[in-house]
Parts: sequence; C-alpha cells; structure tokens
Amino acid sequence: MMITLFDLRKNPDPETIAAIASLYDEQLHYKPIGAATIKACVGCWSCWVKTPGRCVFKDAMAECYSDYVNSDKVILVMDTAQGFINHQAKVFIDRTIPHYHPYIEIVDGECHHKARYERYPEMHFYFDEQLLNQEESQVIEDYLYRTAYHFQSKAYRIHKNPTWTLKEMEPRKASNKVLKPNATEPVSKLILYNGSPRLSGSNTAIILEAISDTFGANVEIRDLKQKQMWAQWASDFAQDQAVIFVLPLYVHAMPSHVMAFMEMLQPSKGSLGFIVQQGFPESSQSYYLEAYFEKLSQRLQRNYMGTAIKGSGEGLHLQPKKEQAKFLAPFLELIQSVFDHGCMSAEIIEKLAGKGHLSNGMLFLFKLLSPTGLIQSYWDQQLKQNNAFAQRFDKPY
Repeated sequence: MMITLFDLRKNPDPETIAAIASLYDEQLHYKPIGAATIKACVGCWSCWVKTPGRCVFKDAMAECYSDYVNSDKVILVMDTAQGFINHQAKVFIDRTIPHYHPYIEIVDGECHHKARYERYPEMHFYFDEQLLNQEESQVIEDYLYRTAYHFQSKAYRIHKNPTWTLKEMEPRKASNKVLKPNATEPVSKLILYNGSPRLSGSNTAIILEAISDTFGANVEIRDLKQKQMWAQWASDFAQDQAVIFVLPLYVHAMPSHVMAFMEMLQPSKGSLGFIVQQGFPESSQSYYLEAYFEKLSQRLQRNYMGTAIKGSGEGLHLQPKKEQAKFLAPFLELIQSVFDHGCMSAEIIEKLAGKGHLSNGMLFLFKLLSPTGLIQSYWDQQLKQNNAFAQRFDKPY
C-alpha cells in the first residue's frame, strides 16, 4: 500500500508529521511542497482540451501528479487563513483537475466530472483549528468532504483534540444561507473585484463589463490578476464602504489567487457581498462556498450584502449578443438593488439561482441526449480543434 503525505504548509514541523504517521501502519511517502512555487490554475483547460490529463505548467505540482494518482491514500496537511484553507492548499486542490475529464455525468441528481482513472486514493485531511471557531472548522470540513466526494474518493479527517485520531467524514448539507442580506442605506460607489484567473475568454469579465457599461463611474472594477496592486487595495479596503467579489467557482470554492488576496484583508466597517458564476447548471454546487462567504463577512466585521449564485456560465463568451443580454440582465438588476438598498435583493438572488438543483425535466433530458454525444459536444469540438480528440481518454500517470 502506498500512502503519500503532501505537506502543503509553508513551515512544516516534524512533530506534527510524526504524530500523523503514528496513525498508520505503513510508512508514509513524505512530500513537503508548501514552500515550493506552484502556479495557480488559470482556467485555460489545456489539461482537458489540448494535452488531456496533463497540466500545461511544469512546476513542483507536476512532480506530484503521479504520486497522487498511484497512491492508495493521500494525506493533505494544510494551513488555514481567514477562516478557510489557505491559498497554498487551494492551489494544490485546484491543480488536481487534470485527473478528471471535462465530460459531465449525473450522480445522485447533480453534475459531476467523469473519472479519468479507474480508481482514486482516499483523501485524508489535517488542518490546525487553533485560529478557527467551531463554525469555521465545520465549514472547512464540509468543503473538504464535498471536494473528496466529487473527486470520487473517501474522505477522512485527522483530529488533534488532544489525542490524535483518524475519522471518516460524513456528508452534510452546506450550512449556507444562515445570514440574510442586511440592508443598510443606499450605496453611491461600489468596488467590484474581478476574481477570474483567466487571461482571456473570462465569463466573469463579461458580467463586469456589462455592469461597468450600465453604471459607469459609480462602480470601480479591480482585476485581481494585477497582483502588484494587492497591497494598495488591501489597504484601501478599510475605507471602501461597499465591496463585492465577482468570481468563478473553482473546485467548490474561490480560485486560489482570490483566497490569497482575501488573506490580506483586515476587519473594518462597511458592506461585503459576493457574486459567483459557475459552469454547472445547479446553483447548489456553490452552497459550500456561500457558507464560507457568510463567515468571512462576520470575520471581517462587515455588513453582509448577500451571495448571488448563477449556474450555466461556461461558454457565455460564445453566445450571441442577444442571449448574453438575457443572461446578464439579472446581474444588472442585482447591482441596482445594491445601489438602492445597500444589499442584494433576495428576490433577484433567488431568480439568479433558480431551483438550486436539477429539475426532473433536466435530468430526463440529460439521460435522453447523453447517448447522442450532444451533451459533450462543447468539449469534443475543442479537442478536435486542438488535434487532441484521439487522446481524450489518456491516463498519463
């Protein structure tokens, strides 16, 4: 049996590793990579449509893929920050996407990515709870379980309380929608952060462009790809009265570079809201992130403006202008509600989210169309354009 421990912490300590190793009968294959340079996923999807199963980046993460896939168990030892796993841990999780197909299948009534390999290792998680309250710890555990579930792995958590134990994690519904959007007073200026890591073809950027065109000087858009501005923007956050992060869903949470910026923020007065767009049609895929964003608002001592979730965002840049306008209209209504009332309209949030889960009609349609190949044609077309269609089922590791 092969057990690989990926130490994702910036400052590993041998005591913790020894304590974790004592829980297993087999010797652990130890890989300390927390201090290594691992590039953040940029959503280029090269690992899906150009070099199936292989990430375009050749960095320390590239050396982990084979060990990950060929292990029976993987242990992820992580730091936390701002009430969540920190950005180094999120980078690692985001970069495991090449192990799965872009193709979609329905599992228990929701969309999942199809497996590239016949089997995947169990996922064992350890994170230090010292800087977390009980609710934050549960939000992290729920998120990690959800990730392992989609990765087709059993999930276990390593506890230190005070004795070291290993326990299988249980499924739980996301503890989202605990906080209700809280109206304060009309907003005159709104700061919007673009949380997409994509260099081009960003669906988030299309949403923000429509908002900018509609509201003009009343909104300021800051692109988090401009890392040289982070220190200034983090300082400005204390004076920014109304802030909304607009971002795509990456492996059930924010892209890692968004988390890195959020780690820099300090508690201050003002309001904070979030808009999440995702490729999966059912908005419930983002509930685990919504649960964290509610806790983040509390941690930063900010008035919570709400979290809006919109599915079926992938491919927005390919749609005709008329269809784009239809997709974008509720976002413009949502921003107007913030200007008018100081928070996001609950009715418009519900409108954007839809039913949350796939309807029986959609499930039937998916089952009907799956044998025809139409469901997967979006990805097949790109694979063919890149002369990679014949390699689409490759298992490089």
